[in-house]
Amino acid sequence: MFPFRLKGPVFKQAVVAFCAAAFLAVAAHAEDIDFSKVDRRIAKLPTLTAAQPLYGLFLFGPKGETRVWAVVDKSKAASPVYDVLYLDLNADGDLTALSERFTGKPEGSGRMAFEIGNFTEPGASRAHTEFKITWTRDRTSYRMKWLGGQLTQGPYPTDSNRYLNLAHTPQDAPIFVPGNDGPFRFQHWLSGTLQRTRENDFRVFIGNPGSVAGAFSCVDDKFLPASDYVVATIIYKDTDGKEHRDRFDLKSRC
Repeated sequence: MFPFRLKGPVFKQAVVAFCAAAFLAVAAHAEDIDFSKVDRRIAKLPTLTAAQPLYGLFLFGPKGETRVWAVVDKSKAASPVYDVLYLDLNADGDLTALSERFTGKPEGSGRMAFEIGNFTEPGASRAHTEFKITWTRDRTSYRMKWLGGQLTQGPYPTDSNRYLNLAHTPQDAPIFVPGNDGPFRFQHWLSGTLQRTRENDFRVFIGNPGSVAGAFSCVDDKFLPASDYVVATIIYKDTDGKEHRDRFDLKSRC
């Protein structure tokens, strides 16, 4: 999903110093998660089959205090696909319960889908629905309807050739922060470097950054009401070195 798109501007006498859009529409996180302090220990794992299992970590809660580990494994060591998922549904660090083991269903060539269904955070009264994790050789992705409502999904990079897969150790596992509770951050998509004398395409995701580049979790283009939109400010310098700021209302969605 590419939630919002900006086309333009044409810089007739400008050299772009940087294309830091002023992500003004939504406030920054009051308390950012310090990913370097996240506990990466797993209390108990089942016997894993793959020589190199894949590890990823989901954080839930206002401060990311609830850790949900995902470990993608193989049913047979020689299998070309990862077709087993262990998901720590009760966030206790023990992934050995039979209810936390999921078998993948093939979706096209080399693609395995794990249908989790409803997932309720420990201590919560409402479930996230239609939770699904999909493995491919180059990417492991997820999607769910947050509290049974609007979609949250990821992870997304800034460039289409830099999709992220899970890691081979818990210490290197990417951390994802799903959720539609906000406040949100922004990440650009396929924007490149803005150039003068031409029309520039600038698109952003709305959502939550993860622990590494490419681990961004986003909402979809239906999250904001039709009357709301994102405001971007392009900051650049002209050929005389004078700074300019141009505001653009990102009302187009895709």
